[in-house]
Amino acid sequence: MNNVFIIPTGQESLGKPSLARSAVCDMETLLTFIPPGRFAEDLKGLCPDGVCYIRGVRERRGDNEGIWETMTQGDLILEYRDGTILSASFLVAKKNDPLLAEKLWTGDGPFGLLCFTDKPRVGDVPILPQMRRYLDGEYGDFTKLDADKVANIVADYGSLETFVNLCLRYDFPFSFRHS
Repeated sequence: MNNVFIIPTGQESLGKPSLARSAVCDMETLLTFIPPGRFAEDLKGLCPDGVCYIRGVRERRGDNEGIWETMTQGDLILEYRDGTILSASFLVAKKNDPLLAEKLWTGDGPFGLLCFTDKPRVGDVPILPQMRRYLDGEYGDFTKLDADKVANIVADYGSLETFVNLCLRYDFPFSFRHS
């Protein structure tokens, strides 16, 4: 079964160090940062439109590395801030690479737990009380969603993709989303 991971953003406003960074990088530029080899070749096939969407999670905070280790291709990643889902994307590859992270986010900290995703579906979706069967109202750390909540999503929506499209309403025009 696929898993769901929550990455909080905007921690700086609370006086905490940032938990994650994101970047959109064209394949040609990204390949100048990655040594030739299997990972570079795999990325070309996983980002067929020539654009890579990358999230870097801070390595040395809590159990981030242990949580990151459990991620597999196809897992859902939700970006979260202040009771709101900001984006949803699916993991296509991951790599623990502090040197690549340093090239992407120069001098901005250790964000070497890299997540390469499909194109994120973007828009503010408040976590309403009706959604608590699937998501908690607050997230302060990098989190793997409890298995029972993922099971509820799959039982009610059939798949994580359908959950993203229908519950989070990323398949609807902005004006029809949760208000």
